[in-house]
Amino acid sequence: MSTVSTSLTEQLINSINYFSSLEYKGLPVLDVMHAILIAYVYRSAVGAGHREIGWGQGFLATIIMCAGGGSTVCILRGEPLGILKSNMFWGLYGTAYWAMFSNAYVYPVLDYLFSLPIIEVTFTLADAILRNWAIINIGVLGVDSTLGADKIAAKLLCGTLAGSGGGFWIGKTRSKDDIQLDKIGLNERYI
Repeated sequence: MSTVSTSLTEQLINSINYFSSLEYKGLPVLDVMHAILIAYVYRSAVGAGHREIGWGQGFLATIIMCAGGGSTVCILRGEPLGILKSNMFWGLYGTAYWAMFSNAYVYPVLDYLFSLPIIEVTFTLADAILRNWAIINIGVLGVDSTLGADKIAAKLLCGTLAGSGGGFWIGKTRSKDDIQLDKIGLNERYI
């Protein structure tokens, strides 16, 4: 039985790594989709109030939403933040944020597209694959390489934070007067 579960686990890890590494003309497909999704979710959450939010404040919120988990794990393990090692990260998420907030046509087009179930499901699937990639590679395998394979509690903590830490930090940084994502139907399943 353990041989079957081991091979299933390996197949799952290989599948997640394969899909997360898909590229089109040098751009990581799932990361582009995730950047668009995060910018869209944040823009939907702030609604008409987006004009009152400063560019830096909004951009910081989207960065926390997309990289809060992996960054938290890196801080806990005393490692450099992964987002500081990647120019691609800043280019993708910065461009998605800029397009969503500086162009009057991008958000309405995406709002229409996300009303189509196939688009919403596709972007949600991309988000799920990237979350699982973070759980596996930043959480579990990251603990193996830095702390040792026998650290079960560290794997659970780091894996959980890597997969959902952005939502954790957004939830902790909200005050009672802040926008509540769950009130408009965009709960932490997107964050």
